[in-house]
Amino acid sequence: MPNILGDETENKQMRKGKSPMYIRQGCVFSFEDAIKMQPRSRLDIILATLDLRAVVATLDENTGYRRGPNGYSIETKLRALIAMRVYNMAGFTELVERLNNDPMLRYTCGFEVFGQVPSVATISRFYSRLTESKCLQELFKQVVQQAEAIGLLNTNGIAIDASKVNANEKSVPRKNINDDGKSANWGSKRDTNGNQITWFGYKLHIATDIRSELPVALRVTPASINDGIMAESILKECGDNITGKSQYYLMDSGYDHKALYELIRKNYRAQAIIPLNHRRAKEPKEGFDWDGTPICSAGYRMVYWGDNGLHFVQRVIFPRKISLMK
Repeated sequence: MPNILGDETENKQMRKGKSPMYIRQGCVFSFEDAIKMQPRSRLDIILATLDLRAVVATLDENTGYRRGPNGYSIETKLRALIAMRVYNMAGFTELVERLNNDPMLRYTCGFEVFGQVPSVATISRFYSRLTESKCLQELFKQVVQQAEAIGLLNTNGIAIDASKVNANEKSVPRKNINDDGKSANWGSKRDTNGNQITWFGYKLHIATDIRSELPVALRVTPASINDGIMAESILKECGDNITGKSQYYLMDSGYDHKALYELIRKNYRAQAIIPLNHRRAKEPKEGFDWDGTPICSAGYRMVYWGDNGLHFVQRVIFPRKISLMK
């Protein structure tokens, strides 16, 4: 902020008890020109990548109009919700506050720079319509297929797991839970260190490419839903979202169910790699070790030797033969 008064004039005004006068220098460029000269933000790059036309068209068909009662278009509200996720905002209240205080964010989302922004209630209603339409699933599928087309994904191996998501609302006793399959519930599982953890909220069931670790399928359920139960839905979504054939599906011991092994072997012609769950383990049959590995006549564990490539029947070989081959 330049001082247009000389130092002597300023000193005189200070002695007389008057504050020195400052004049703010005017902007040489317009607001839009100034933004264009700034480096592209992460939100800008994401919005430029996403094709939201299918989502907007679906919402148009469901509602019969494109603009809300306050004149906010579907595109701008959708971009605002994406910005809330990109910047890890806690909720709709924080989003509206940021839109009110940040003209650059308003401009990026498509709102009037010097105009009003939607209220928390308006954003909440739009979010409800968006989730009920399920059009975001199609948008996610589109992004996954784009990533596969440009070589970001190696779908030869897929890892499936579930992680906890804490609910924003206050926890309630188990006896007061609304067990409708959609509301938050209590869940319990072991973390990576083997510690038992309990939380109130939801579970994010997700399948990722093992090379890039990018998601290819996901579902959100109440925390009480068992991981193994959701595996079939995740596998089906993987098949719908990606065009390449997966040969291996990797999961933790929570997915150790015989029906799941059979499903992957017969329906997907792939191999499930899952650690055994020993919670209800029984004494193994004669000739087999604790994990189902055959034992040779000399008492040694047989060695896995691949499969026959036709019916996914595993082959094993005597350890002695391997030593002779070397």
